Amino acid sequence: MQPLLSSEPSKVGDYRLFARIGKGAMGAVYLGCSRGGRPVAVKVAKPELAEDAEFRERFRREASMSASVGGFWTATVVDSDPEAEHPWLATEYVPGPTLHQAVTEHGPFPEHTVRRLGAGLAEALQAVHRAGLVHRDLKPSNVLLGPDGPRVIDFGISRAMAATGMTATGMFFGTPGFFSPEQTTGGEIAPPSDVFSLGAVLVFASAGTAPFGNENSAAMLYRVVHAEPDLGAVPEGLRPLIASCLAKDPHARPSTGELLDHLGHSGSPDGEWLPRRVTALISAHTAELDRVFRGDLPSTSGGAKGTRAAEPPGDSPVPRDNGNQERRGSVAVGATPVAAPEGTAVAPASRPSEAGRSDPRPNGGSHVAAPPPAQAERPLVRPDLPGPTFHSGRRINALLWSAFSGLLAYSTVVVAAKTGAGGSARVLLALGVFLLVLSSVLCLGQALTPGVRVRVNSDGLRISRMGLHREIPWSRVSRVGLVGSGKKQALTVWVHREFTPHPKWWHRTREYYGGSKIFSVGATGGWWRRRREARRLRAALRQYAPRSYDPRLL
Repeated sequence: MQPLLSSEPSKVGDYRLFARIGKGAMGAVYLGCSRGGRPVAVKVAKPELAEDAEFRERFRREASMSASVGGFWTATVVDSDPEAEHPWLATEYVPGPTLHQAVTEHGPFPEHTVRRLGAGLAEALQAVHRAGLVHRDLKPSNVLLGPDGPRVIDFGISRAMAATGMTATGMFFGTPGFFSPEQTTGGEIAPPSDVFSLGAVLVFASAGTAPFGNENSAAMLYRVVHAEPDLGAVPEGLRPLIASCLAKDPHARPSTGELLDHLGHSGSPDGEWLPRRVTALISAHTAELDRVFRGDLPSTSGGAKGTRAAEPPGDSPVPRDNGNQERRGSVAVGATPVAAPEGTAVAPASRPSEAGRSDPRPNGGSHVAAPPPAQAERPLVRPDLPGPTFHSGRRINALLWSAFSGLLAYSTVVVAAKTGAGGSARVLLALGVFLLVLSSVLCLGQALTPGVRVRVNSDGLRISRMGLHREIPWSRVSRVGLVGSGKKQALTVWVHREFTPHPKWWHRTREYYGGSKIFSVGATGGWWRRRREARRLRAALRQYAPRSYDPRLL
């Protein structure tokens, strides 16, 4: 979670705001509290949308119809005000990670967990469809994991099936890789479309990757419509049911009721349904919520959105899959503490699937608490996560200029010696030679000095040079984008004041309208290379910082 900025409201309606959870296409999402003490997620529309009469009408209808959605596994809409200066919507706050975060950080779920997840999501969609809605954007980042089961969130993209006339021509709702073929081709959107998305979500939960690939590309859209899904990593017991959900023909897909016939009663209602490490994330979320309500806003070492909860010692890392899904996108939650605070119980690291391991405790006795071994401080931006790297180039150019300047200085000396120039001409020649030699030395130093490297991943930005590092996690970034053009184009971030990347001797930064230019795209090479690197950088920001990236910056 992020502290509120001075420009942000401290109260909306009857709800006091404590922190910012994240930002979406419609606006910002805040952690709030009702006068009776109930935590809520408050979604406030952007000012430019608030001035749009058509948006207000759409918002009014969505809020009214979303409030009619009941069921056990949806984040309930508790209040709204479409007539406010900035329309807002308050939903139940679920203190838990998104499905995308849990799978990305701790690996795919075991079969029994996926069955329980599928049953909960099917029941949630059943409630949505009974209210006359189609969710249209069911994806891992719109599924929250609570201690008792999943919650489907973000009906901001849902539309009443009878109100499709409010959708602008050509407008595309959904997330590539998880929306249905009929969404891709612009066909009729009905409840079977959500069933297709549910099947894709279950593939992600059980395999760690989307069924049609992780990239946002035309090739992936083609596979959604024409190719068969990749179910190789899905457990055998789930494969036929998930394959039926992903049928190209909407009429061939099972209904939510039929899904519940296959997946219902998957485990004890009060039993632990999630792997232990994911349960630890939920405990950390709950502890973070308590800290925020006590007034202890997240520091740079805690509460960073998208970072991992403290891992109990003695367990090997779990494979991670960092796809192109939104790492931080949800209406009801978005912050995950780095570690649970002191005094907070954290579940052990073993998973149900690891029950066959021998017990390391003598005689299989009860666990005795012991101080954890000393561990190195976990970086805010982990360098081992996948992501593109950008580096300043033009070292060859600098080397060529160094050689050219040196050769020109030598030629000048030779010519001066042969012509026997004297007096003021000799002084001017000496000054010219000095400047050429200085230019040659500086260019040689630039050619030999390692350039700045910027790595973009799901944790944030990691800037490196000559063995030194600077980390800027997304949890501290309110806005990021490319500004300027040509050789002056630069990656610029706007962060909280206490986290401002001040200039250092090895990494120069420049202020830019309250932000900081941290990497010069113009220094990556010539015209063609600058254009290519700018495109790559924009794509990386869209993928890894969808809530902070602002493509409108100039």
